[in-house]
Order: sequence, then C-alpha cells, then structure tokens
Amino acid sequence: NVIAGNNLYDAEYIRYFTGVKAIVLPSLCAYTNASYKQVIGKPFIIAPIHEKNFHSKFMSMLTDSFKHLKIAVAVAHLRDVYKSHYKYSQLAEHPGIIYVPYQVSVMSLFEQYRMNIPLFFPSLDLLTEWHHTYGVVNERTWDSVSGKKKNASIVSGVLDPNIPDPNNEFDLHAIRYWLKFSDFYQWPHIIYFNSTDELVIKLTTTNLTQVSLNMKVYNANLKQYLFEQWRQILQRIK
Repeated sequence: NVIAGNNLYDAEYIRYFTGVKAIVLPSLCAYTNASYKQVIGKPFIIAPIHEKNFHSKFMSMLTDSFKHLKIAVAVAHLRDVYKSHYKYSQLAEHPGIIYVPYQVSVMSLFEQYRMNIPLFFPSLDLLTEWHHTYGVVNERTWDSVSGKKKNASIVSGVLDPNIPDPNNEFDLHAIRYWLKFSDFYQWPHIIYFNSTDELVIKLTTTNLTQVSLNMKVYNANLKQYLFEQWRQILQRIK
C-alpha cells in the first residue's frame, strides 16, 4: 500500500490524526503546454480573493500604497480580464500573479508554477495575521467553508500534544503552525511581501525574467524526481 498526498499540508494533516507518514508527490501539471512569455502592457493579475470583505480592504490598501509611493503599476483582477475562460498561454503573458490565498493548495497554483509565472504571496507572518483577523484563507478547514469556525477538531490527534490542532481557527500559533505547510511556502522562487507597500516595490524591482528562469530549472528537476518516485512506487506494488 502507498499513502500519499500531492501537498505537504495534507501529508502533515494525515500524520497528525493517524501517525502515518504520507509520501508527498506534487502534481506535475505538464498538460498546460505553456510557459512564461511576458507581453508588455499586460497587467499583473490578482487571483480571486474569496473573503469578500477582505477583497475590498486589500484593494484599498494596495491603492493607498501606489499613491503614497508614487508608483504606477497595472494590476487587474483575473475575472475582470477574463470574464469566463482563458487559455494557459494567455495567463503566461502577464508579468505575474498576486495572491491572497483562500486555500493552502489549489491545482491552479500548480499549473501557474509549472508555467514558470512569477508569483507574489504574503509572507507567512502577514498571512497569519490576515487570516487570524479577517479569515482570508477561508477554505483551509471544512468548518470555515460552512461558516462555522471551530477552535478544535471533533477527534484528537495522535502526535505530541504540543502540536496545535489543525482545525483551530482562533489561535494565532495554531494558524501559523499549519499555514507554514502551504504549497506556496514550500516551493522556491516565490516572491513574498510583508505589506502592500513592499508588494508594490517588488512589482517594480523584481527581475521577473530571472525568477521565471529559476522556476523553469526547478520544474525540470522536479519532473525527473517525480518520475523516479513514481517508478519506485510502481515497482513496489506491481
């Protein structure tokens, strides 16, 4: 038997409740057949922010940062640019994608990373603060999805009691402990910001071409690693 997950968060969640150490096999998403090729004039994309109240707050903070820093950068919400469908190649033409994540692992993020698109995320400390205050990662737990946040799981974990409960949405330490396992804190070459001011500055100063090239090298190495991992697994279970 093989117990695996495509992200570290799920693997740690399984281990917390069962003591079983799952293998992490990230999704390859090689099917996009697209790679970063920035087209001048296209805006940075803001990925969907599912916490509606924070959506407007974030845009207000970002607008204020642009104004007082006297920096002009074109940014646009994904669904304002693409009302319905879009091609992977179209997304790869934008300079980068800005996230306030609503979940710790989503397939679209795998796809965008595999396309070598520069990605901007709040730092772990900033996202912890935002989630604790505003509940921005509102699909992290099932109780949050249903609008009934809890401070504990229905069943207890089997690990060291000092490890905080993954379903505690009220304790700052617990939130930070579990958010650190999110995909976007595992992969190299993601660009982090500690404030909207820092985000604005990094939008204008980051060498996006070099970041994308670094991602491309990492993705090529990961592909070989995953092929070998799957080869070994299939050899064991055949």
